[in-house]
Amino acid sequence: MISRQNLYKTYLHCDEEKLQRNDKIRDQIISILEERRGLSGTQVRKELLTRGVSVGRDKFYKIINRYKLTLNSRKKAWKRQHYKSKAAPNLILNHTFRRVFEVLFADYTEISTNEGKLQLLLIEDLVSRYITAFRVSNTCKSEPVVEALQESLELKASLKLHYKTIFHTDRGSEFVNHAVKTLAASNNIEISNTGKNHCYENAYMESLNKTLKYCLGLREKFTTKEEAYQSIEAAINSYNYEHTHNSIGKRVPHVVLMSYTGKKSGKPEGKRGSCPSPGRGARTYSKSLVVKIKKIGLDR
Repeated sequence: MISRQNLYKTYLHCDEEKLQRNDKIRDQIISILEERRGLSGTQVRKELLTRGVSVGRDKFYKIINRYKLTLNSRKKAWKRQHYKSKAAPNLILNHTFRRVFEVLFADYTEISTNEGKLQLLLIEDLVSRYITAFRVSNTCKSEPVVEALQESLELKASLKLHYKTIFHTDRGSEFVNHAVKTLAASNNIEISNTGKNHCYENAYMESLNKTLKYCLGLREKFTTKEEAYQSIEAAINSYNYEHTHNSIGKRVPHVVLMSYTGKKSGKPEGKRGSCPSPGRGARTYSKSLVVKIKKIGLDR
């Protein structure tokens, strides 16, 4: 039983060499299944590679499904099921934070070069505005996020801070995944994510990206990736050790970060007069931000 269109497409107007090659692959698969019954599709394909038969994954399973060579050869039965991790609720909305490493923000931003685009991952502390870690990669992946978060936790441990940290990001798959959640669960970290289509709930990172690009020279298109990496490193060092912020009393982020000791479980203390208390804009995730989102309709 075959339709006229399928007859022309499969046999009459097809490439004979391609059809013969598919038949050879089918015969090899049948011989493998006769020798070793119960193999999965992945195991059969590995056995084909050991016999010198190179075939792509999609083409291999197309042959498997066409001739029903395995018990699980129904349409799309071979495709891998992705179990997407669910995003966490926003834990920083309408809350006040006064200590460093209570909230860490993270986001990717794009850097342009003549050799291709780079993705810059930044992790920033809310109160001190200090960039605790950064990574440069070709694509947005979860591995740089895990590495940068581990580096930030090492910095937190060196300051002897033992209270919980909230890791706030958007809902991208590079942040909402099992690797990040596993690291968070083992290091006293709570995951917080923005709402759907609420881009301004990660406004501090967007402000950081703007400062690095428009004030510290990362907006230009670099010649090589090596040149871009050197400029990124110089810009971040300038931001952490030279750039002053109005929200933290015209102080440098590194000075604010190092003024906290964490020797007591209460409010963090430092030397009197070394650094004024952080401004309300730096330690409070203001309710007016939510009102602004609703007013201009960015949450739709």
